[in-house]
Amino acid sequence: MISAVPSATRDADFFPGTANGWGLTFLVNRRPSPQGRSVGGLAWAGLGNTFYWIDHGRGTAGIFLSQILPFFDPEAISLFREFESMVNST
Repeated sequence: MISAVPSATRDADFFPGTANGWGLTFLVNRRPSPQGRSVGGLAWAGLGNTFYWIDHGRGTAGIFLSQILPFFDPEAISLFREFESMVNST
């Protein structure tokens, strides 16, 4: 996703080099994610670096909330990815 307002949001690529698609309301994984999300997993995000996912294949879901700008903050993304990896490693 390319930013139209760089002061509010950075360009965002949730899974570089991995094919993803879009449903009516979610980003949909077409391949397993590096954090262990199954094919068909769903996710979305909000401007304040809020993220969630639903993984029907694993029977898991998670939510990460913060209130920092700009969107796609490198530290927030790193923490979200680490959180999802930890959930999927159990």
